[in-house]
Amino acid sequence: MSAHSRTLIAAIAALVVLVTSAAAGESEASPAAAGGRGHDETQALASPAAASAAASPSPSPASATLLRRGLAARNTTNATGELADRNTTNATGEGVAAVAPVHIPTFFWNVHWQCSVAAQGATGACKAAVAQRFGELARSVDAQIVTSIELSNGMSEPVPFGEMGLEGWTQVSGPCARGYNGDSAALAFAPGWQVENSGGGCLRHDWDTRAFAVAKVRPPMSVQGCPSLCVVGLHAPHRAITTGYDEVQRVCGAAAAGCSVAMGDWNVPTQWIHDLWSRVIGGTPPHLAHPNERTCCFPESHHYGVYDHVATNIAGAGHASTDVFDYQVLEHYPVQQHRPVHVRLTVPGER
Repeated sequence: MSAHSRTLIAAIAALVVLVTSAAAGESEASPAAAGGRGHDETQALASPAAASAAASPSPSPASATLLRRGLAARNTTNATGELADRNTTNATGEGVAAVAPVHIPTFFWNVHWQCSVAAQGATGACKAAVAQRFGELARSVDAQIVTSIELSNGMSEPVPFGEMGLEGWTQVSGPCARGYNGDSAALAFAPGWQVENSGGGCLRHDWDTRAFAVAKVRPPMSVQGCPSLCVVGLHAPHRAITTGYDEVQRVCGAAAAGCSVAMGDWNVPTQWIHDLWSRVIGGTPPHLAHPNERTCCFPESHHYGVYDHVATNIAGAGHASTDVFDYQVLEHYPVQQHRPVHVRLTVPGER
């Protein structure tokens, strides 16, 4: 090979090396020229899902649960326990208008037997005065369901609600007679409520027995999942409930399992009512019981109790407002009277 040929081959080889080196340098510089984000950016641009994940931090388990729940159409309760009226989306992402909540104003009051029979210092006019006040208070809160405890003629015959100014209401009495003693409880429903079945009686078999009344009712407004409600007005004994369950099942049937509302004097704070509920109503335990504050008894210097509540196992129920009134008609010395209570329940309406 001539010297000229060797020089030509060397020049060509040097040119090849130069071109190859330039190409490699351009390849390494390209990501930097695109913004200096290197290899990760190249993969992110190739995958939009990965880019979205990189831009947003992963949700915590709690927030992920809330996101999943947000897909289902539902009513929820706000901080006060009142059902929130809201629009949301169903599982397909379509807009769903939430149903406005149904309000059920309740009023219940254990006036205590001494006022009814003018005993232990209560005046002979105490029963008439407290009956009048019962009607006044019930009307003042626009009650739809009321329960009277120990407001009776004698020891076990409930006073008619018509005598309290609640004309046109449907009464369900629960007398519990025990010789010369006994106890009384009564429910009443405002016009528009249809009583389908009713009953009542005693909650124990012995001297410590107390009364209850129960009704299966169709409300004037539609309640989600509950065409009929099982409503119980009760005065729980100071010991365990031993009777009453069969009567509630007879009256309410399947409605007791998840469509029940019970109110009155439970003789225990709310955290202890679940056992009483299971013994007289059964089904799903109550998830709401309110209020949980002192309601017993006049005079407070001699008595103490957190006793008077309304409870329900209706899914989605809450409470919109509560009033625990002062003791009433004190001029008649109503010994051991409880404070009257109003609770406005809210339940989901039917679509």
